[in-house]
Amino acid sequence: MLEWIIVAILVVAIYYIINRYEKRVEILQELIELNRESIEQNKSIIEQNQEKIDKNEKRICKNKKTLEVNQELLGKLKD
Repeated sequence: MLEWIIVAILVVAIYYIINRYEKRVEILQELIELNRESIEQNKSIIEQNQEKIDKNEKRICKNKKTLEVNQELLGKLKD
């Protein structure tokens, strides 16, 4: 009789542990899905920003050339 009581207690304990584990897994799955959505949004923002960076890089190169020309002209004027 004592063995059956111990077995019953173990079964209830295992059921309780499994139930808690399943709830945690469900919560983690929800959090993972939310993060996945955020990651996708961030990827699109990164792509947009990369395009802006590329445009600015071209402008910076153009401005650098203009500044170099202006510095050369100023150098010639000082001489």
